Amino acid sequence: MAGRRLAREVNNVKPFVVNRHGRLVFPANFLGELDFSVLETLDQFTAVIGRDFEAKAPTGTDILARVESDGYPRRFELLRDLGQHLYWANRFSITMFDRRPTRWRDLPKKRDDVYLPVLTPWEDSERKVAAVEQAFAALPPTWDARAEETIFGLRFDLFRTKLYHATELPPIKPTVAEFTDQPDALTFVMPSYDPDYPVFTSEQIIDASEDVPELEALMRWAMVLHNQYPWDRSATELRGPGEIGDDDFVVAFYPRNRDVQAFIERVKSPRPARRQDPLARATMEAVEPASPIPAATTGTRPAIVSTASS
Repeated sequence: MAGRRLAREVNNVKPFVVNRHGRLVFPANFLGELDFSVLETLDQFTAVIGRDFEAKAPTGTDILARVESDGYPRRFELLRDLGQHLYWANRFSITMFDRRPTRWRDLPKKRDDVYLPVLTPWEDSERKVAAVEQAFAALPPTWDARAEETIFGLRFDLFRTKLYHATELPPIKPTVAEFTDQPDALTFVMPSYDPDYPVFTSEQIIDASEDVPELEALMRWAMVLHNQYPWDRSATELRGPGEIGDDDFVVAFYPRNRDVQAFIERVKSPRPARRQDPLARATMEAVEPASPIPAATTGTRPAIVSTASS
């Protein structure tokens, strides 16, 4: 049953909307929405994440290697890789959590539905950032120089301030109490926070319009990623629990909905497998019929089953 339910979620065709330009837009393509009510185990979740995020995304080291080998012929390929990398770096937060910068003194410390990300500092980050910046400046535009520069500006600002190594992010974040019990754990910390930090509205993202469809898709990605970090990223640091002052701000992670919280609870406190009644199991065993059953004729046209996903 769990396998069928997961397959239903994986193959679910998400709804579309028509924006003010009269174009079809599929929000599931860039909002990272998953139905957590059909996910029972962490293995199922990581399999979906692997399919939708990890299988397509280069690491920062991969991008650096391609830059240094002159592997990018035009700006579009670099923009695409940069976007896929940043989506992958946010693969768990974008699908599971809302981020809310909160003053440390005001942060709930004992609730079981408030989490903090635990992060590992990004290795060789300065070299990778410099290489990407120089490569984009040297590459020729692909279709529209203005649009490509705007997309790069949004993505590169995130890339250069990323701070953390994304390869081994834990999907289940610790609660605040669990974080404070780990003296070596590091999380986002900033000295101040502007609650009016500019972000893109849902309407702006849906109504994004470019003459080239590929650039329109990249623009939406960039806008969604920008909204993941609605604070001054240049002043953000990674600090441990003993280095956070009462007036410092941290980035609290709240489950996007009740299904996400229920999934976290299932993973953290899995229920033991139910034992099946031997008598019930015996009645379910296959029995060969006494005489052959003739094949049923259902027509000459085969059934068509759609397995397309968004």
